[in-house]
Amino acid sequence: ELNARMEGAASSMMDELDRYTIRPIAHQSYKCVVSCFDKAGSKESAQYLQSCSQQCQMPYQQANQILQQEFNQFQQRLNRSMQTCQDQARDMIKPGQESNAAAMAKVETALLKCMSKTVEEHIKLLPSTKDRVIGIVKNLS
Repeated sequence: ELNARMEGAASSMMDELDRYTIRPIAHQSYKCVVSCFDKAGSKESAQYLQSCSQQCQMPYQQANQILQQEFNQFQQRLNRSMQTCQDQARDMIKPGQESNAAAMAKVETALLKCMSKTVEEHIKLLPSTKDRVIGIVKNLS
């Protein structure tokens, strides 16, 4: 359930960024490439077309790279927090307690509580992550 909540929130943010930030840049990139072909006609070289097309696609590629970097950093941050929860739970287990059902249930409850708190905290970070991506991408053009 925690995993589904986190994935749902992150997926929603990524979808929104794709639709309203990345796609317009992609649209402009493709229009620019078409313009390269229109300008080149039958007069310009293949090298000109390749250079022009690459130049047109650069903002789109950069925007995708920024989006991927931010998402990877967010994922790493979440993973580190989850690892901390697991470490704290492991530290609660005393030698010989592994077979004590009540003690292990207490550890499991603490672990789930920590992970739930971590997920909630990271879901709250998504809007600022989205705003950061939008801000960086807007500065590309």
